[in-house]
Amino acid sequence: MKKVIASLLVVLLVFGLVGCSSSNNDVPETNKPAQEEPETKPEEKKPGKVEEPVDLMFISMASTTAIYTYSTTIANMLLDVLPPGSTIDVPETSPGGLTAQYSVINGDTDLVVMNGISARWSMENEDGVMGLGKVTGGVSSLVNGLDMPHVTILFSKAFINKTNCTSMEDLVKNKVPANFYIKQKGNLGEDAFTQVLEALNVTEEDLLSWGCTVTRDTAANIGTAFQDGLADITIDHLPNGQAATVQLTTNTECKVIGMAEETADALAKKGWTKGIWKAGTSKFIGHDEDILTVGAPNCLIVRSDLDEDLAYLITKTVCENKDKLVAASAALEEFQPEKGWEILTDILHPGALRYYKEMGYIK
Repeated sequence: MKKVIASLLVVLLVFGLVGCSSSNNDVPETNKPAQEEPETKPEEKKPGKVEEPVDLMFISMASTTAIYTYSTTIANMLLDVLPPGSTIDVPETSPGGLTAQYSVINGDTDLVVMNGISARWSMENEDGVMGLGKVTGGVSSLVNGLDMPHVTILFSKAFINKTNCTSMEDLVKNKVPANFYIKQKGNLGEDAFTQVLEALNVTEEDLLSWGCTVTRDTAANIGTAFQDGLADITIDHLPNGQAATVQLTTNTECKVIGMAEETADALAKKGWTKGIWKAGTSKFIGHDEDILTVGAPNCLIVRSDLDEDLAYLITKTVCENKDKLVAASAALEEFQPEKGWEILTDILHPGALRYYKEMGYIK
């Protein structure tokens, strides 16, 4: 009897130990709580990320101009960051820094480098610029203040030696006959010529009345006219190191002429920036003295409806590659990326605004 009880105790003890040692691992698979699958979130698009190839039109001025150098340099920088298969066409079809904004509005281009003062005039004047109409929308700015071109008054040394005339103020006061060679209409340089005359209270007709001539031509032909002794004076709006003028002053002995305080003040009232142009900084032979003049910077202008991420990427690329810009043109040394939002602030593209705020340039 004792053996039977002992055997039962052993059996119960064994089963009891097994029960104590059981764990969740012994629960049938069907009774285990289902494990939740980790949630997979779609990849967030990074700001300024352009995923599909784009085709852009980026009109420029002639290959002899600084604008062409700026435009092709920026286009090549963009091709390095845009999706494979993207294209940027840079035809030499820009009407010039005075009216290029109308090419943007008319859909002839997506981007253009032009002067900020011209864009401002077209938005402030009832007739716009050259009677093309007031600009009320359709254009936005991405990067402003790329450089600081100056109103450049250039006298040939032969003319100075012949007439003893050393300034536009002297020429007007003494009604000295001179042969002017000026850029063609639509260029800001041609408009600078007209505005200098206005500041001196004379007209082109007045010049003609006392024996002056005024010829409008290309930069290359103007240089040839100086070299051939046909041109005495040119007035233009030029960035430092502009190739055609460097060549002109290399081939023909000239002098870069300043303007009187009253003349500069009259131009400043029209929106030009008055200042001292330091000797030698232009790289033009004959700029051997500090002179008083005025200037206005070039800007990168685009269609207002340009994709916001694309506008962001373009702005970022230009602002963060100043070394490549300067390698292409020393005139772009004056570019300050942290101030790229200034000048045309009221038409800054949302994509550009996002970049400048992200960088802390706009608080």
